[in-house]
Amino acid sequence: MNDIKQILAAATLKILHPVVRVLLKHGISHTEFSELARKAYVDVAFKDFRIEGRKQTVSRVAVLTGLSRKEVVRLQYIADTAPLAEKGPLNRAARVITGWTVDPEFRDAQGQPLPLPSIGDGASFATLIKRYSGDITAGAILDELVHVGAVELKDELLFLRTQAYVPRNSELEKLKIMGICAADFLNTIEHNVSTSDDDARFQRAVIYPDLSREVVDEFKVLSAEKANALLLELNQWLAEKARATAKRPLFSARIKTGLGIYYFEDNIVEDKKQ
Repeated sequence: MNDIKQILAAATLKILHPVVRVLLKHGISHTEFSELARKAYVDVAFKDFRIEGRKQTVSRVAVLTGLSRKEVVRLQYIADTAPLAEKGPLNRAARVITGWTVDPEFRDAQGQPLPLPSIGDGASFATLIKRYSGDITAGAILDELVHVGAVELKDELLFLRTQAYVPRNSELEKLKIMGICAADFLNTIEHNVSTSDDDARFQRAVIYPDLSREVVDEFKVLSAEKANALLLELNQWLAEKARATAKRPLFSARIKTGLGIYYFEDNIVEDKKQ
């Protein structure tokens, strides 16, 4: 048990270092982080550590977490810091891009996204927005897509320039994506730690610890091209399956699934100036 705790402590520090860098950058103090950690302990204890067939109690959560019963009660009823609408895996702009890339009405014979007129009854940006953005106006979505470089207006037609929503200049959107992607990845790790190998979820990495800057730069381009191609293929497959299952009754099981790929690099030894 002591060995497990030591390994967990070291792993937790590794996880926390990049998180704390983001928190400090945005003025989140240790006191505020501590409050979030206590809230997470209470939430998880109530949700995932019930005794089967019995209702979870404040007293049991206090025992599990080491917090007082008074603290558990207080934290139990604190609302999540993010609105529910922000917890979805895709915001409206991302859904519009996905629709543009996978919906046959908005693709050409080669499967590429069509250039779209702004308005019209057929394949137009207005039709795309109505189908995939809910109640957000076409102008608001277009402004965001142009802002991040995803869409270009040329000869009175709108061209999709990237098949993924990457908010280059929106730090708020990047922070939302950070929370979603990091949580999904850590949930996979937690599942694999807690289950048998037969039920493990895919989790692989390719790592070479001693490469030159030139090789790293070349790999960064190559890995982005290969990863993007795979994700586009999987996105197409999932979109077709999603359309086929969209008619299922609302009470049917609904499961979020997907695959994430990320690039990383880290300086093992800093270059020494002569």
